[in-house]
Amino acid sequence: MRYDAAIIGAGAEGLAAAIVLGQAGLRVIVIERGSQAGGRLLARQFHPGFRCPPFVDGVDEVPAPLFWRLDLARRGAIAAPRTSSAVWPDRRHTLALGACGGAAAKLLAVAGERRREIAERVLEMQTRPLFRRDEMRAWPGEDWATRSLADVLARAALSDDEREHIAAWALSGAAADPFIDGSALQLLGAGGRLAGGTERLAGALIAAAKAAGVDFSFGLEASDLHRRGGDRDARITGIGLADGSEIAARSAISTLDLKRTFLTFFTWNSLPNAVVQRVNAFRVAGSTARVLFALDRMPAGDGAIHVAPSLERLSEASQSWRNGVLAEHLPATLNVARDPSLAPPSGAVVTATLGAVPFRLFDGAWTREKRELLRRRALEAAELVWPGFADSVVAAEVVAPPDIEDALGVTDGDLNGGEIAADQTLGAEPWSEEALPRTPIAGLYLAGSYLTAGAFATCAAGAAAANALLADRARGRLR
Repeated sequence: MRYDAAIIGAGAEGLAAAIVLGQAGLRVIVIERGSQAGGRLLARQFHPGFRCPPFVDGVDEVPAPLFWRLDLARRGAIAAPRTSSAVWPDRRHTLALGACGGAAAKLLAVAGERRREIAERVLEMQTRPLFRRDEMRAWPGEDWATRSLADVLARAALSDDEREHIAAWALSGAAADPFIDGSALQLLGAGGRLAGGTERLAGALIAAAKAAGVDFSFGLEASDLHRRGGDRDARITGIGLADGSEIAARSAISTLDLKRTFLTFFTWNSLPNAVVQRVNAFRVAGSTARVLFALDRMPAGDGAIHVAPSLERLSEASQSWRNGVLAEHLPATLNVARDPSLAPPSGAVVTATLGAVPFRLFDGAWTREKRELLRRRALEAAELVWPGFADSVVAAEVVAPPDIEDALGVTDGDLNGGEIAADQTLGAEPWSEEALPRTPIAGLYLAGSYLTAGAFATCAAGAAAANALLADRARGRLR
């Protein structure tokens, strides 16, 4: 069978793209190197009887129009406000999106509105016959691309606790310096989430894809993109798999990050110079580590818990990260998994997300001793929140940045797919005449989380790539 579109990667973005194309009547296949769809949304067992998603606790919200277009509510995905706490040795502060008041509510409302406008604009503009970069208006939130997070928080008339809490919320798992211009963009990611855990979203997306008639290929990695034509008029003809077989397709959508897409499927001398330069200049910023704890009892608390946040500590940790060093105080966010299916009746799962953790350490590889240091840092953070926490730990697993790269295929373990910065997230230049998600290879589209919509919303990058593909088919570009 020859497919109209082959999608590489069965995570949230790949599934969203597949649903949009399948609903439009196209023959679609999703290629996944793993044994099942869902990507980072899926939970796995890390100790007998204890499960959790090893890489994320939640995902950014799906834009409302897309949420309904993908028919997620009917399949069990439920939007919910995000609640978090900040805990210091002498006090605690709670913040709930949609329920907080005063200056904090106003700032979060502005961030939410800008995030919504960005996602909706990206989705809409890809439906045009041909979108050019020079047609773009200023992005909502573009003023934050030149301002520091510290400055935006200072001007919002927040209390000290609100300021430190929102900074930790925006920078959780990251390595951005809140005093550096452009770091205010991180506020756009501090949105809502979906209730019931990430597996519920995965299940809803998979069910919607199957209902749309999407096929799946599991267990074999896509190894190359087959093309015909010269450098200037090359177009996709199929996807080569690791066993040497081929899936014939008129177009392809890659959910891999920018570097992986072009380093995996092409040789440098086969690409236009503009593409080579763009990929070389693209910056990844892997900075997240995770520690998964299996407990013999359920601790108190719900939502994200940021441990002793401060702007100064966040800045110091970012500077250490840039030097390949683990900071003395790593930003830490704890989450108590409330899903009863993830642990035995008397037990619980707590995850610790550590930020500013370098992929490459200045003094060598990630040894057992260095992983143990991450475990101790996470344990210290948990002890501040729950004194005596260590006594309830049954087992712990450390997920360092290299583990994330190996498991998910993301360069340097960067869960965002690239650094969130003005020139990459909002100001990415086109390859030539056209802007992302299109590429100079006719029939190849990008749907990574590093794209403008993907950085601040779930499923938006996949849907935008699908919209662009459908628009190009309508004007006869993908015959």
